Amino acid sequence: MSTEFNDGEKPLRNMSAYFIFSAEERPKLRLEFPNMSFREYAPRLSARFKALPPTEREKYNKKALLDKERFVRETLERKNEIERRILLLAEDTAQINHS
Repeated sequence: MSTEFNDGEKPLRNMSAYFIFSAEERPKLRLEFPNMSFREYAPRLSARFKALPPTEREKYNKKALLDKERFVRETLERKNEIERRILLLAEDTAQINHS
């Protein structure tokens, strides 16, 4: 067994409702205002998000919750994998020391 230890990539952070909304809305803004800079997009995106009716906002809150659940699940899976690899390395070291 290799003693090399690579814990892999960390899971991508979960996205907020606003961030999910922004990712969906930004392409629409670019079509409406093709020459606008990112700095100019931000206040428009924020105003559009704040103006969402509660039912629309809830859609983004649900997506954000699902993404948070994904992040927690992937973080726990990564933690378990790291712990499993540490135990394997410890077992290998113990076998080498007892040989």
